[in-house]
Amino acid sequence: MRDQGICSVCQLPIAEVACPPGPTSSSRQCPFCSAVFSRVDGARRHAKSCSQRDGRTLHTKKRGRKTRSCDQCSRVKVHCTALGQGRCERCASRNINCTLSRCCTDSSHHQSSPKELRDQHSRGNVRLPLSFLLNVTDDKQDFITEKAVGEEPDGALLGPTSMTPPRAQGLSDEALDFIDPTLLLPFDPQDSLAPLEFSGLYSTEEQNLIGAFLFPQPHEDRLSAQLHLLERDIAAHVSSNDRYKASYDSVQFRRFFSSSNVHAFAMMFCRKRHYQYPLIHWPTFALETVSLPLLMVVALTGATYSYSPGQGPEYIAEARQLYHLADCYIFRQLATYLDSLPSGEIDVGEAIQLCQAALLMYALDTLLANDPDMQRTVVAERLPALVAAMRRLCFVGCRHDPSEEWQLFLQREQIIRLVSWAYCADCLATMSCNNPPVFSMLEISGDLPCDTILWEADSSSSFALLRLSQHNTSHCLKDLMQKLLDGEFQVDDGCVNAPLFHLHVMLCAFQHIIFNLQTSMSFAQQADRLLQALSKWRYLWGEAMDKIPVDHRRWLGVSKYVPDIEHLTRRIIEVSVSSEAKSSQYLKRVPSYGAREIHQFIRDFVSKT
Repeated sequence: MRDQGICSVCQLPIAEVACPPGPTSSSRQCPFCSAVFSRVDGARRHAKSCSQRDGRTLHTKKRGRKTRSCDQCSRVKVHCTALGQGRCERCASRNINCTLSRCCTDSSHHQSSPKELRDQHSRGNVRLPLSFLLNVTDDKQDFITEKAVGEEPDGALLGPTSMTPPRAQGLSDEALDFIDPTLLLPFDPQDSLAPLEFSGLYSTEEQNLIGAFLFPQPHEDRLSAQLHLLERDIAAHVSSNDRYKASYDSVQFRRFFSSSNVHAFAMMFCRKRHYQYPLIHWPTFALETVSLPLLMVVALTGATYSYSPGQGPEYIAEARQLYHLADCYIFRQLATYLDSLPSGEIDVGEAIQLCQAALLMYALDTLLANDPDMQRTVVAERLPALVAAMRRLCFVGCRHDPSEEWQLFLQREQIIRLVSWAYCADCLATMSCNNPPVFSMLEISGDLPCDTILWEADSSSSFALLRLSQHNTSHCLKDLMQKLLDGEFQVDDGCVNAPLFHLHVMLCAFQHIIFNLQTSMSFAQQADRLLQALSKWRYLWGEAMDKIPVDHRRWLGVSKYVPDIEHLTRRIIEVSVSSEAKSSQYLKRVPSYGAREIHQFIRDFVSKT
């Protein structure tokens, strides 16, 4: 059998195999307390005696291939980060060519066949790393999700870096075709909270041009005015609520929500969180005109995900101090809006922004795993209130019309994404807390989110051109799940082409189905059917992954953890019909307000398999 690391054409080691990446922050991180160390061996020594290990197994890692350096690093015998693509860090910092004359760097020599890709995917599903699920469900640990998102690569999105939507900047569609938006963003996310520095990258004239584009003074003044309104609104809210009077610090609030901070936090949010299927349409998002609740939660979310490896959670901790106040304020604003609705008349734009703010705030609240009062409020009050609001506003079941114009398309697509993410949140609450479903599967009859390319159109003209070139295929979750459970998927079925996020939502839907079957005591008769449906889902996931170029998979975001959830779901089904089910507190399906029981289930029945 041919060595997978040797090129069959030139008989040299393949660069991507011979030059694997150096130690990542995850390999230098304790799997139990998430502390990051400067060296891998230091992290391992700490993990052996970590106070949060609690008897868990420390899995050993096999030694990998001996790394090969680029020609320049090899000559002076220093550590090299060459990956076979682009320059290593040392060569890049010195602006010299990075060559690998002893390795094959021609990708055309070793293109994988579709069968090989599928085989690789099936092999990857045999054993799944569940450290993230173990950590994120462990209420003894903290900042797990924030750190995981902080280690994600930045999304190449323009976002709210310009205070007004791009269409107001006067740039033509042709110009946008030749501008890389990432050039307008700071290279290092650690610097995003400081004033942007372009020294050495651009000429003085270019620096002035970019500075004017990023920070137009009139709009900066309007943002300051908007933040002043937010501060006044919050002060009024605090004065009417005795719970926050003693703890509210107006000076600290004003410092945290400064114009520069809010702008930097918003940039971080659009680049770090949900960049696959974002709730917010960043090309038309304007900080100085958005509703106050959404402005507040966008800033808090950006601060929450501003973590950088090796840095302390300074802004995360400051943001968390405001979670309780922001939660009360945002959901109070949503309730006030619903109470004031005249019959038959709805400001859809304002309603969308309030629901977006509520859903984002719910997501932040769930990060406070060691706060039982907040977890009880989140599960028992906030999620039901949000779903009830979307039902009253007739958001659930929203579908596109092929003849709709761009503005109406954006409005409906924001609603569709809002409902889709809220449904996922409801399903995950059922899985992690045994919370009875708030949504009904039958009511999720609207469209699922559209293609990202169509969603990111920044003008009506570009939207019209993109829509002509796009296949007008819409998916409905209820129909997809019915086909999956009935075994109706065929090779030539359009459903086989479902994108990753649709498959993500489908996997979430399994949690409601499993819960309802178990609580109705009819699970044993349906277990085999569910396992067969999960096997079909795994095949569809592999097909969808095969269509994503390898160099694009680093942008998967939260989707990379979805196969872990599939494996967990499979084990829930298997253990439920075995004699071991009686020993699991989680499988008794008693609702709770935390993830402690599913964490124990993962330790007992998943991590040991």
